[in-house]
Amino acid sequence: MTLLQKTVSPRLSRAYLDEGYDRVGGYVVRVADVRFATSLTDLAAVHGLTAPGSGWTPQSEWVDVLRFEADWYLRYFGEPGYAVPLWWLMHTRVPPGAQLVRRYAAGGSELLARYGHLGTGWRRADPTAAAPTMTRLSQCVGAVASWNGAHYDADVVDNRVVIATSTPQPPQMGFWPGATGRWYRQLHPAEAADVFGVEVRATWRGMAVHVADQVLAGNRQVARIVPAGDDVEEARARGMTMLDVDVAEAWVLLDELDDLCSERLDAQPPGAVGPPDTADALPVPGLDASAPPNNSARQPGRSGACSRQAEAASGPGGAADAAADVSAWPAAARREPGDPPRTETSDTDAEAPGEQPA
Repeated sequence: MTLLQKTVSPRLSRAYLDEGYDRVGGYVVRVADVRFATSLTDLAAVHGLTAPGSGWTPQSEWVDVLRFEADWYLRYFGEPGYAVPLWWLMHTRVPPGAQLVRRYAAGGSELLARYGHLGTGWRRADPTAAAPTMTRLSQCVGAVASWNGAHYDADVVDNRVVIATSTPQPPQMGFWPGATGRWYRQLHPAEAADVFGVEVRATWRGMAVHVADQVLAGNRQVARIVPAGDDVEEARARGMTMLDVDVAEAWVLLDELDDLCSERLDAQPPGAVGPPDTADALPVPGLDASAPPNNSARQPGRSGACSRQAEAASGPGGAADAAADVSAWPAAARREPGDPPRTETSDTDAEAPGEQPA
């Protein structure tokens, strides 16, 4: 399996460790391609940490790196012309088994936390540190499984399907309490009627975006959106909040979105899961290095045209009927506010990751 990594800003690192933030996106590289990057200066060069917003300076004593295996539902497109092969990873849930590692300027590294799966969430390496309360699940991103007539957020771990919900379940349903705010159950693959990914797309002020969350805030339907491509400057110019040098988001009224639709992402064929684990120069076979910034090129494993149905908007953790037309889905699939309050202090006055608008 291909091992990928990306650096994360101090702000995102705190969000992972303290707030249960469970998303990842932006520029990624293969670990095999950057083994030469043993110093923080090398890491900065490989990951572009000299750009504004990275939180890194030549005087930094450490850099945090998120490492994870390429999973079947992740989607990428190539970025040609860099010193090492580089990909843009579209916003998604953190894959199971991911590790947050701190690399020190003085040498050496330290494991900070491990993300088991969506049921257990982040677990700190320090046994005396409390595990964070996980944010509520969103069926707008990541994998989904169909079981017992409903859809659940899911991960596939060691040939088992793990389904989870943010809603307490009766004991007879077979769910176990996991991370604070999560309940999960493990299924044999044959028990899951279907396992697939979901992507909800829209246009905001003429910019292609992905919908990462939907909530009911007071009497307003609001959505958290992220860029569908890698044009960070466009996102910045449109007033989106920069969470990292390559991570942007915005909370907007649902009515501001045009062309709202969902798309089912089927499992990719063998050999197409993630960037190949080789040091070949771009373009890498199996990936479209010429894909435009809005990623309009069809990626391997995507099925058909954009569906007008919300494929994964149901289940105890999300709540809407899977057959609902997407025009009716936002009201039906809303997730009640209840994420833990964001008390993080950051280098800017912008919202913390996942923070809802006032």
